[in-house]
Amino acid sequence: MRGPRGVLMVGMHRSGTSAATRLVNLLGPAVCTPGDMVRGPWNPNGHFESRTLMHFNDALLAQMGCRWWAPPPAAAAYAPVAAAVTTTGAQARRAFRRVHRTVPWVWKDPRTSVLLPFWRAALGPRVVSVVVYRHPLEVARSLHSRHGVDLAFGVALWERYNRLILEHSAGMAVVVTRFEDVMGDPGGWSTTVRSFLVSQGMHLGAVDDDSAARSVDPALRHNRSSAADTAGVSPGARALYAVLESVQGPSSCFATPALAAEGPEVEAQLATIGPDTTPAWYPPPWAGGDAHARGDGGGG
Repeated sequence: MRGPRGVLMVGMHRSGTSAATRLVNLLGPAVCTPGDMVRGPWNPNGHFESRTLMHFNDALLAQMGCRWWAPPPAAAAYAPVAAAVTTTGAQARRAFRRVHRTVPWVWKDPRTSVLLPFWRAALGPRVVSVVVYRHPLEVARSLHSRHGVDLAFGVALWERYNRLILEHSAGMAVVVTRFEDVMGDPGGWSTTVRSFLVSQGMHLGAVDDDSAARSVDPALRHNRSSAADTAGVSPGARALYAVLESVQGPSSCFATPALAAEGPEVEAQLATIGPDTTPAWYPPPWAGGDAHARGDGGGG
């Protein structure tokens, strides 16, 4: 069996995808070239994502009239918006190969979560996906700390991203994982993901529990919620979180679960900022100096 050429790390901003990418990287798949890696005060260990491809994704979203904080619509409304993209798959592959020069690779950018159809077509079928999801309130609180957005906006953004991930992962080899497992048991999480990737034909090194534990800093988790925390979480987001919980684990051919239609409150909340207004940027209290410069937005 010809193994996958790479791993797409998919998940909403502030959902632990940086830590998860590092754990996959420790198994063997390479991240982008070192000089291209995004670093910032919110993730002092590195975001393990390509600055070049982050800007490439920003350009794709701009062609759609969207931004990372103003993502494309879900369901049937997605295709007409995506049709506005003029960048070709060949251009995308060239950009990708300039910064991911080694096979197999692992690539993380939360923006890819809302651009999956484009990148699946550009990169071809020999790609698998690791999805990381986090409680919507934790994500919303983190976005509020970083960008000053209302919690209701953060929950709506979480719902749109995760809805698009579920819709556009159909037919892929996918493993759906929880943020709590990444942060709470990095060795166990790595073992689970390694088993999935090996089952798809990828040749990987062994899990080193000590290296995995050292790569994840639980102190960077500043927001905690449980499934029982529903105050401020819309019924649609609660239902979607339950769906994510129900599809945890590996699938060699992911089937999108039945999803209730997105409620109008999601688009109404997203419209409170919209694509033409850039959210504020607030560095974390533990950062200093250059951290007060403009951040790159989002992050995992």
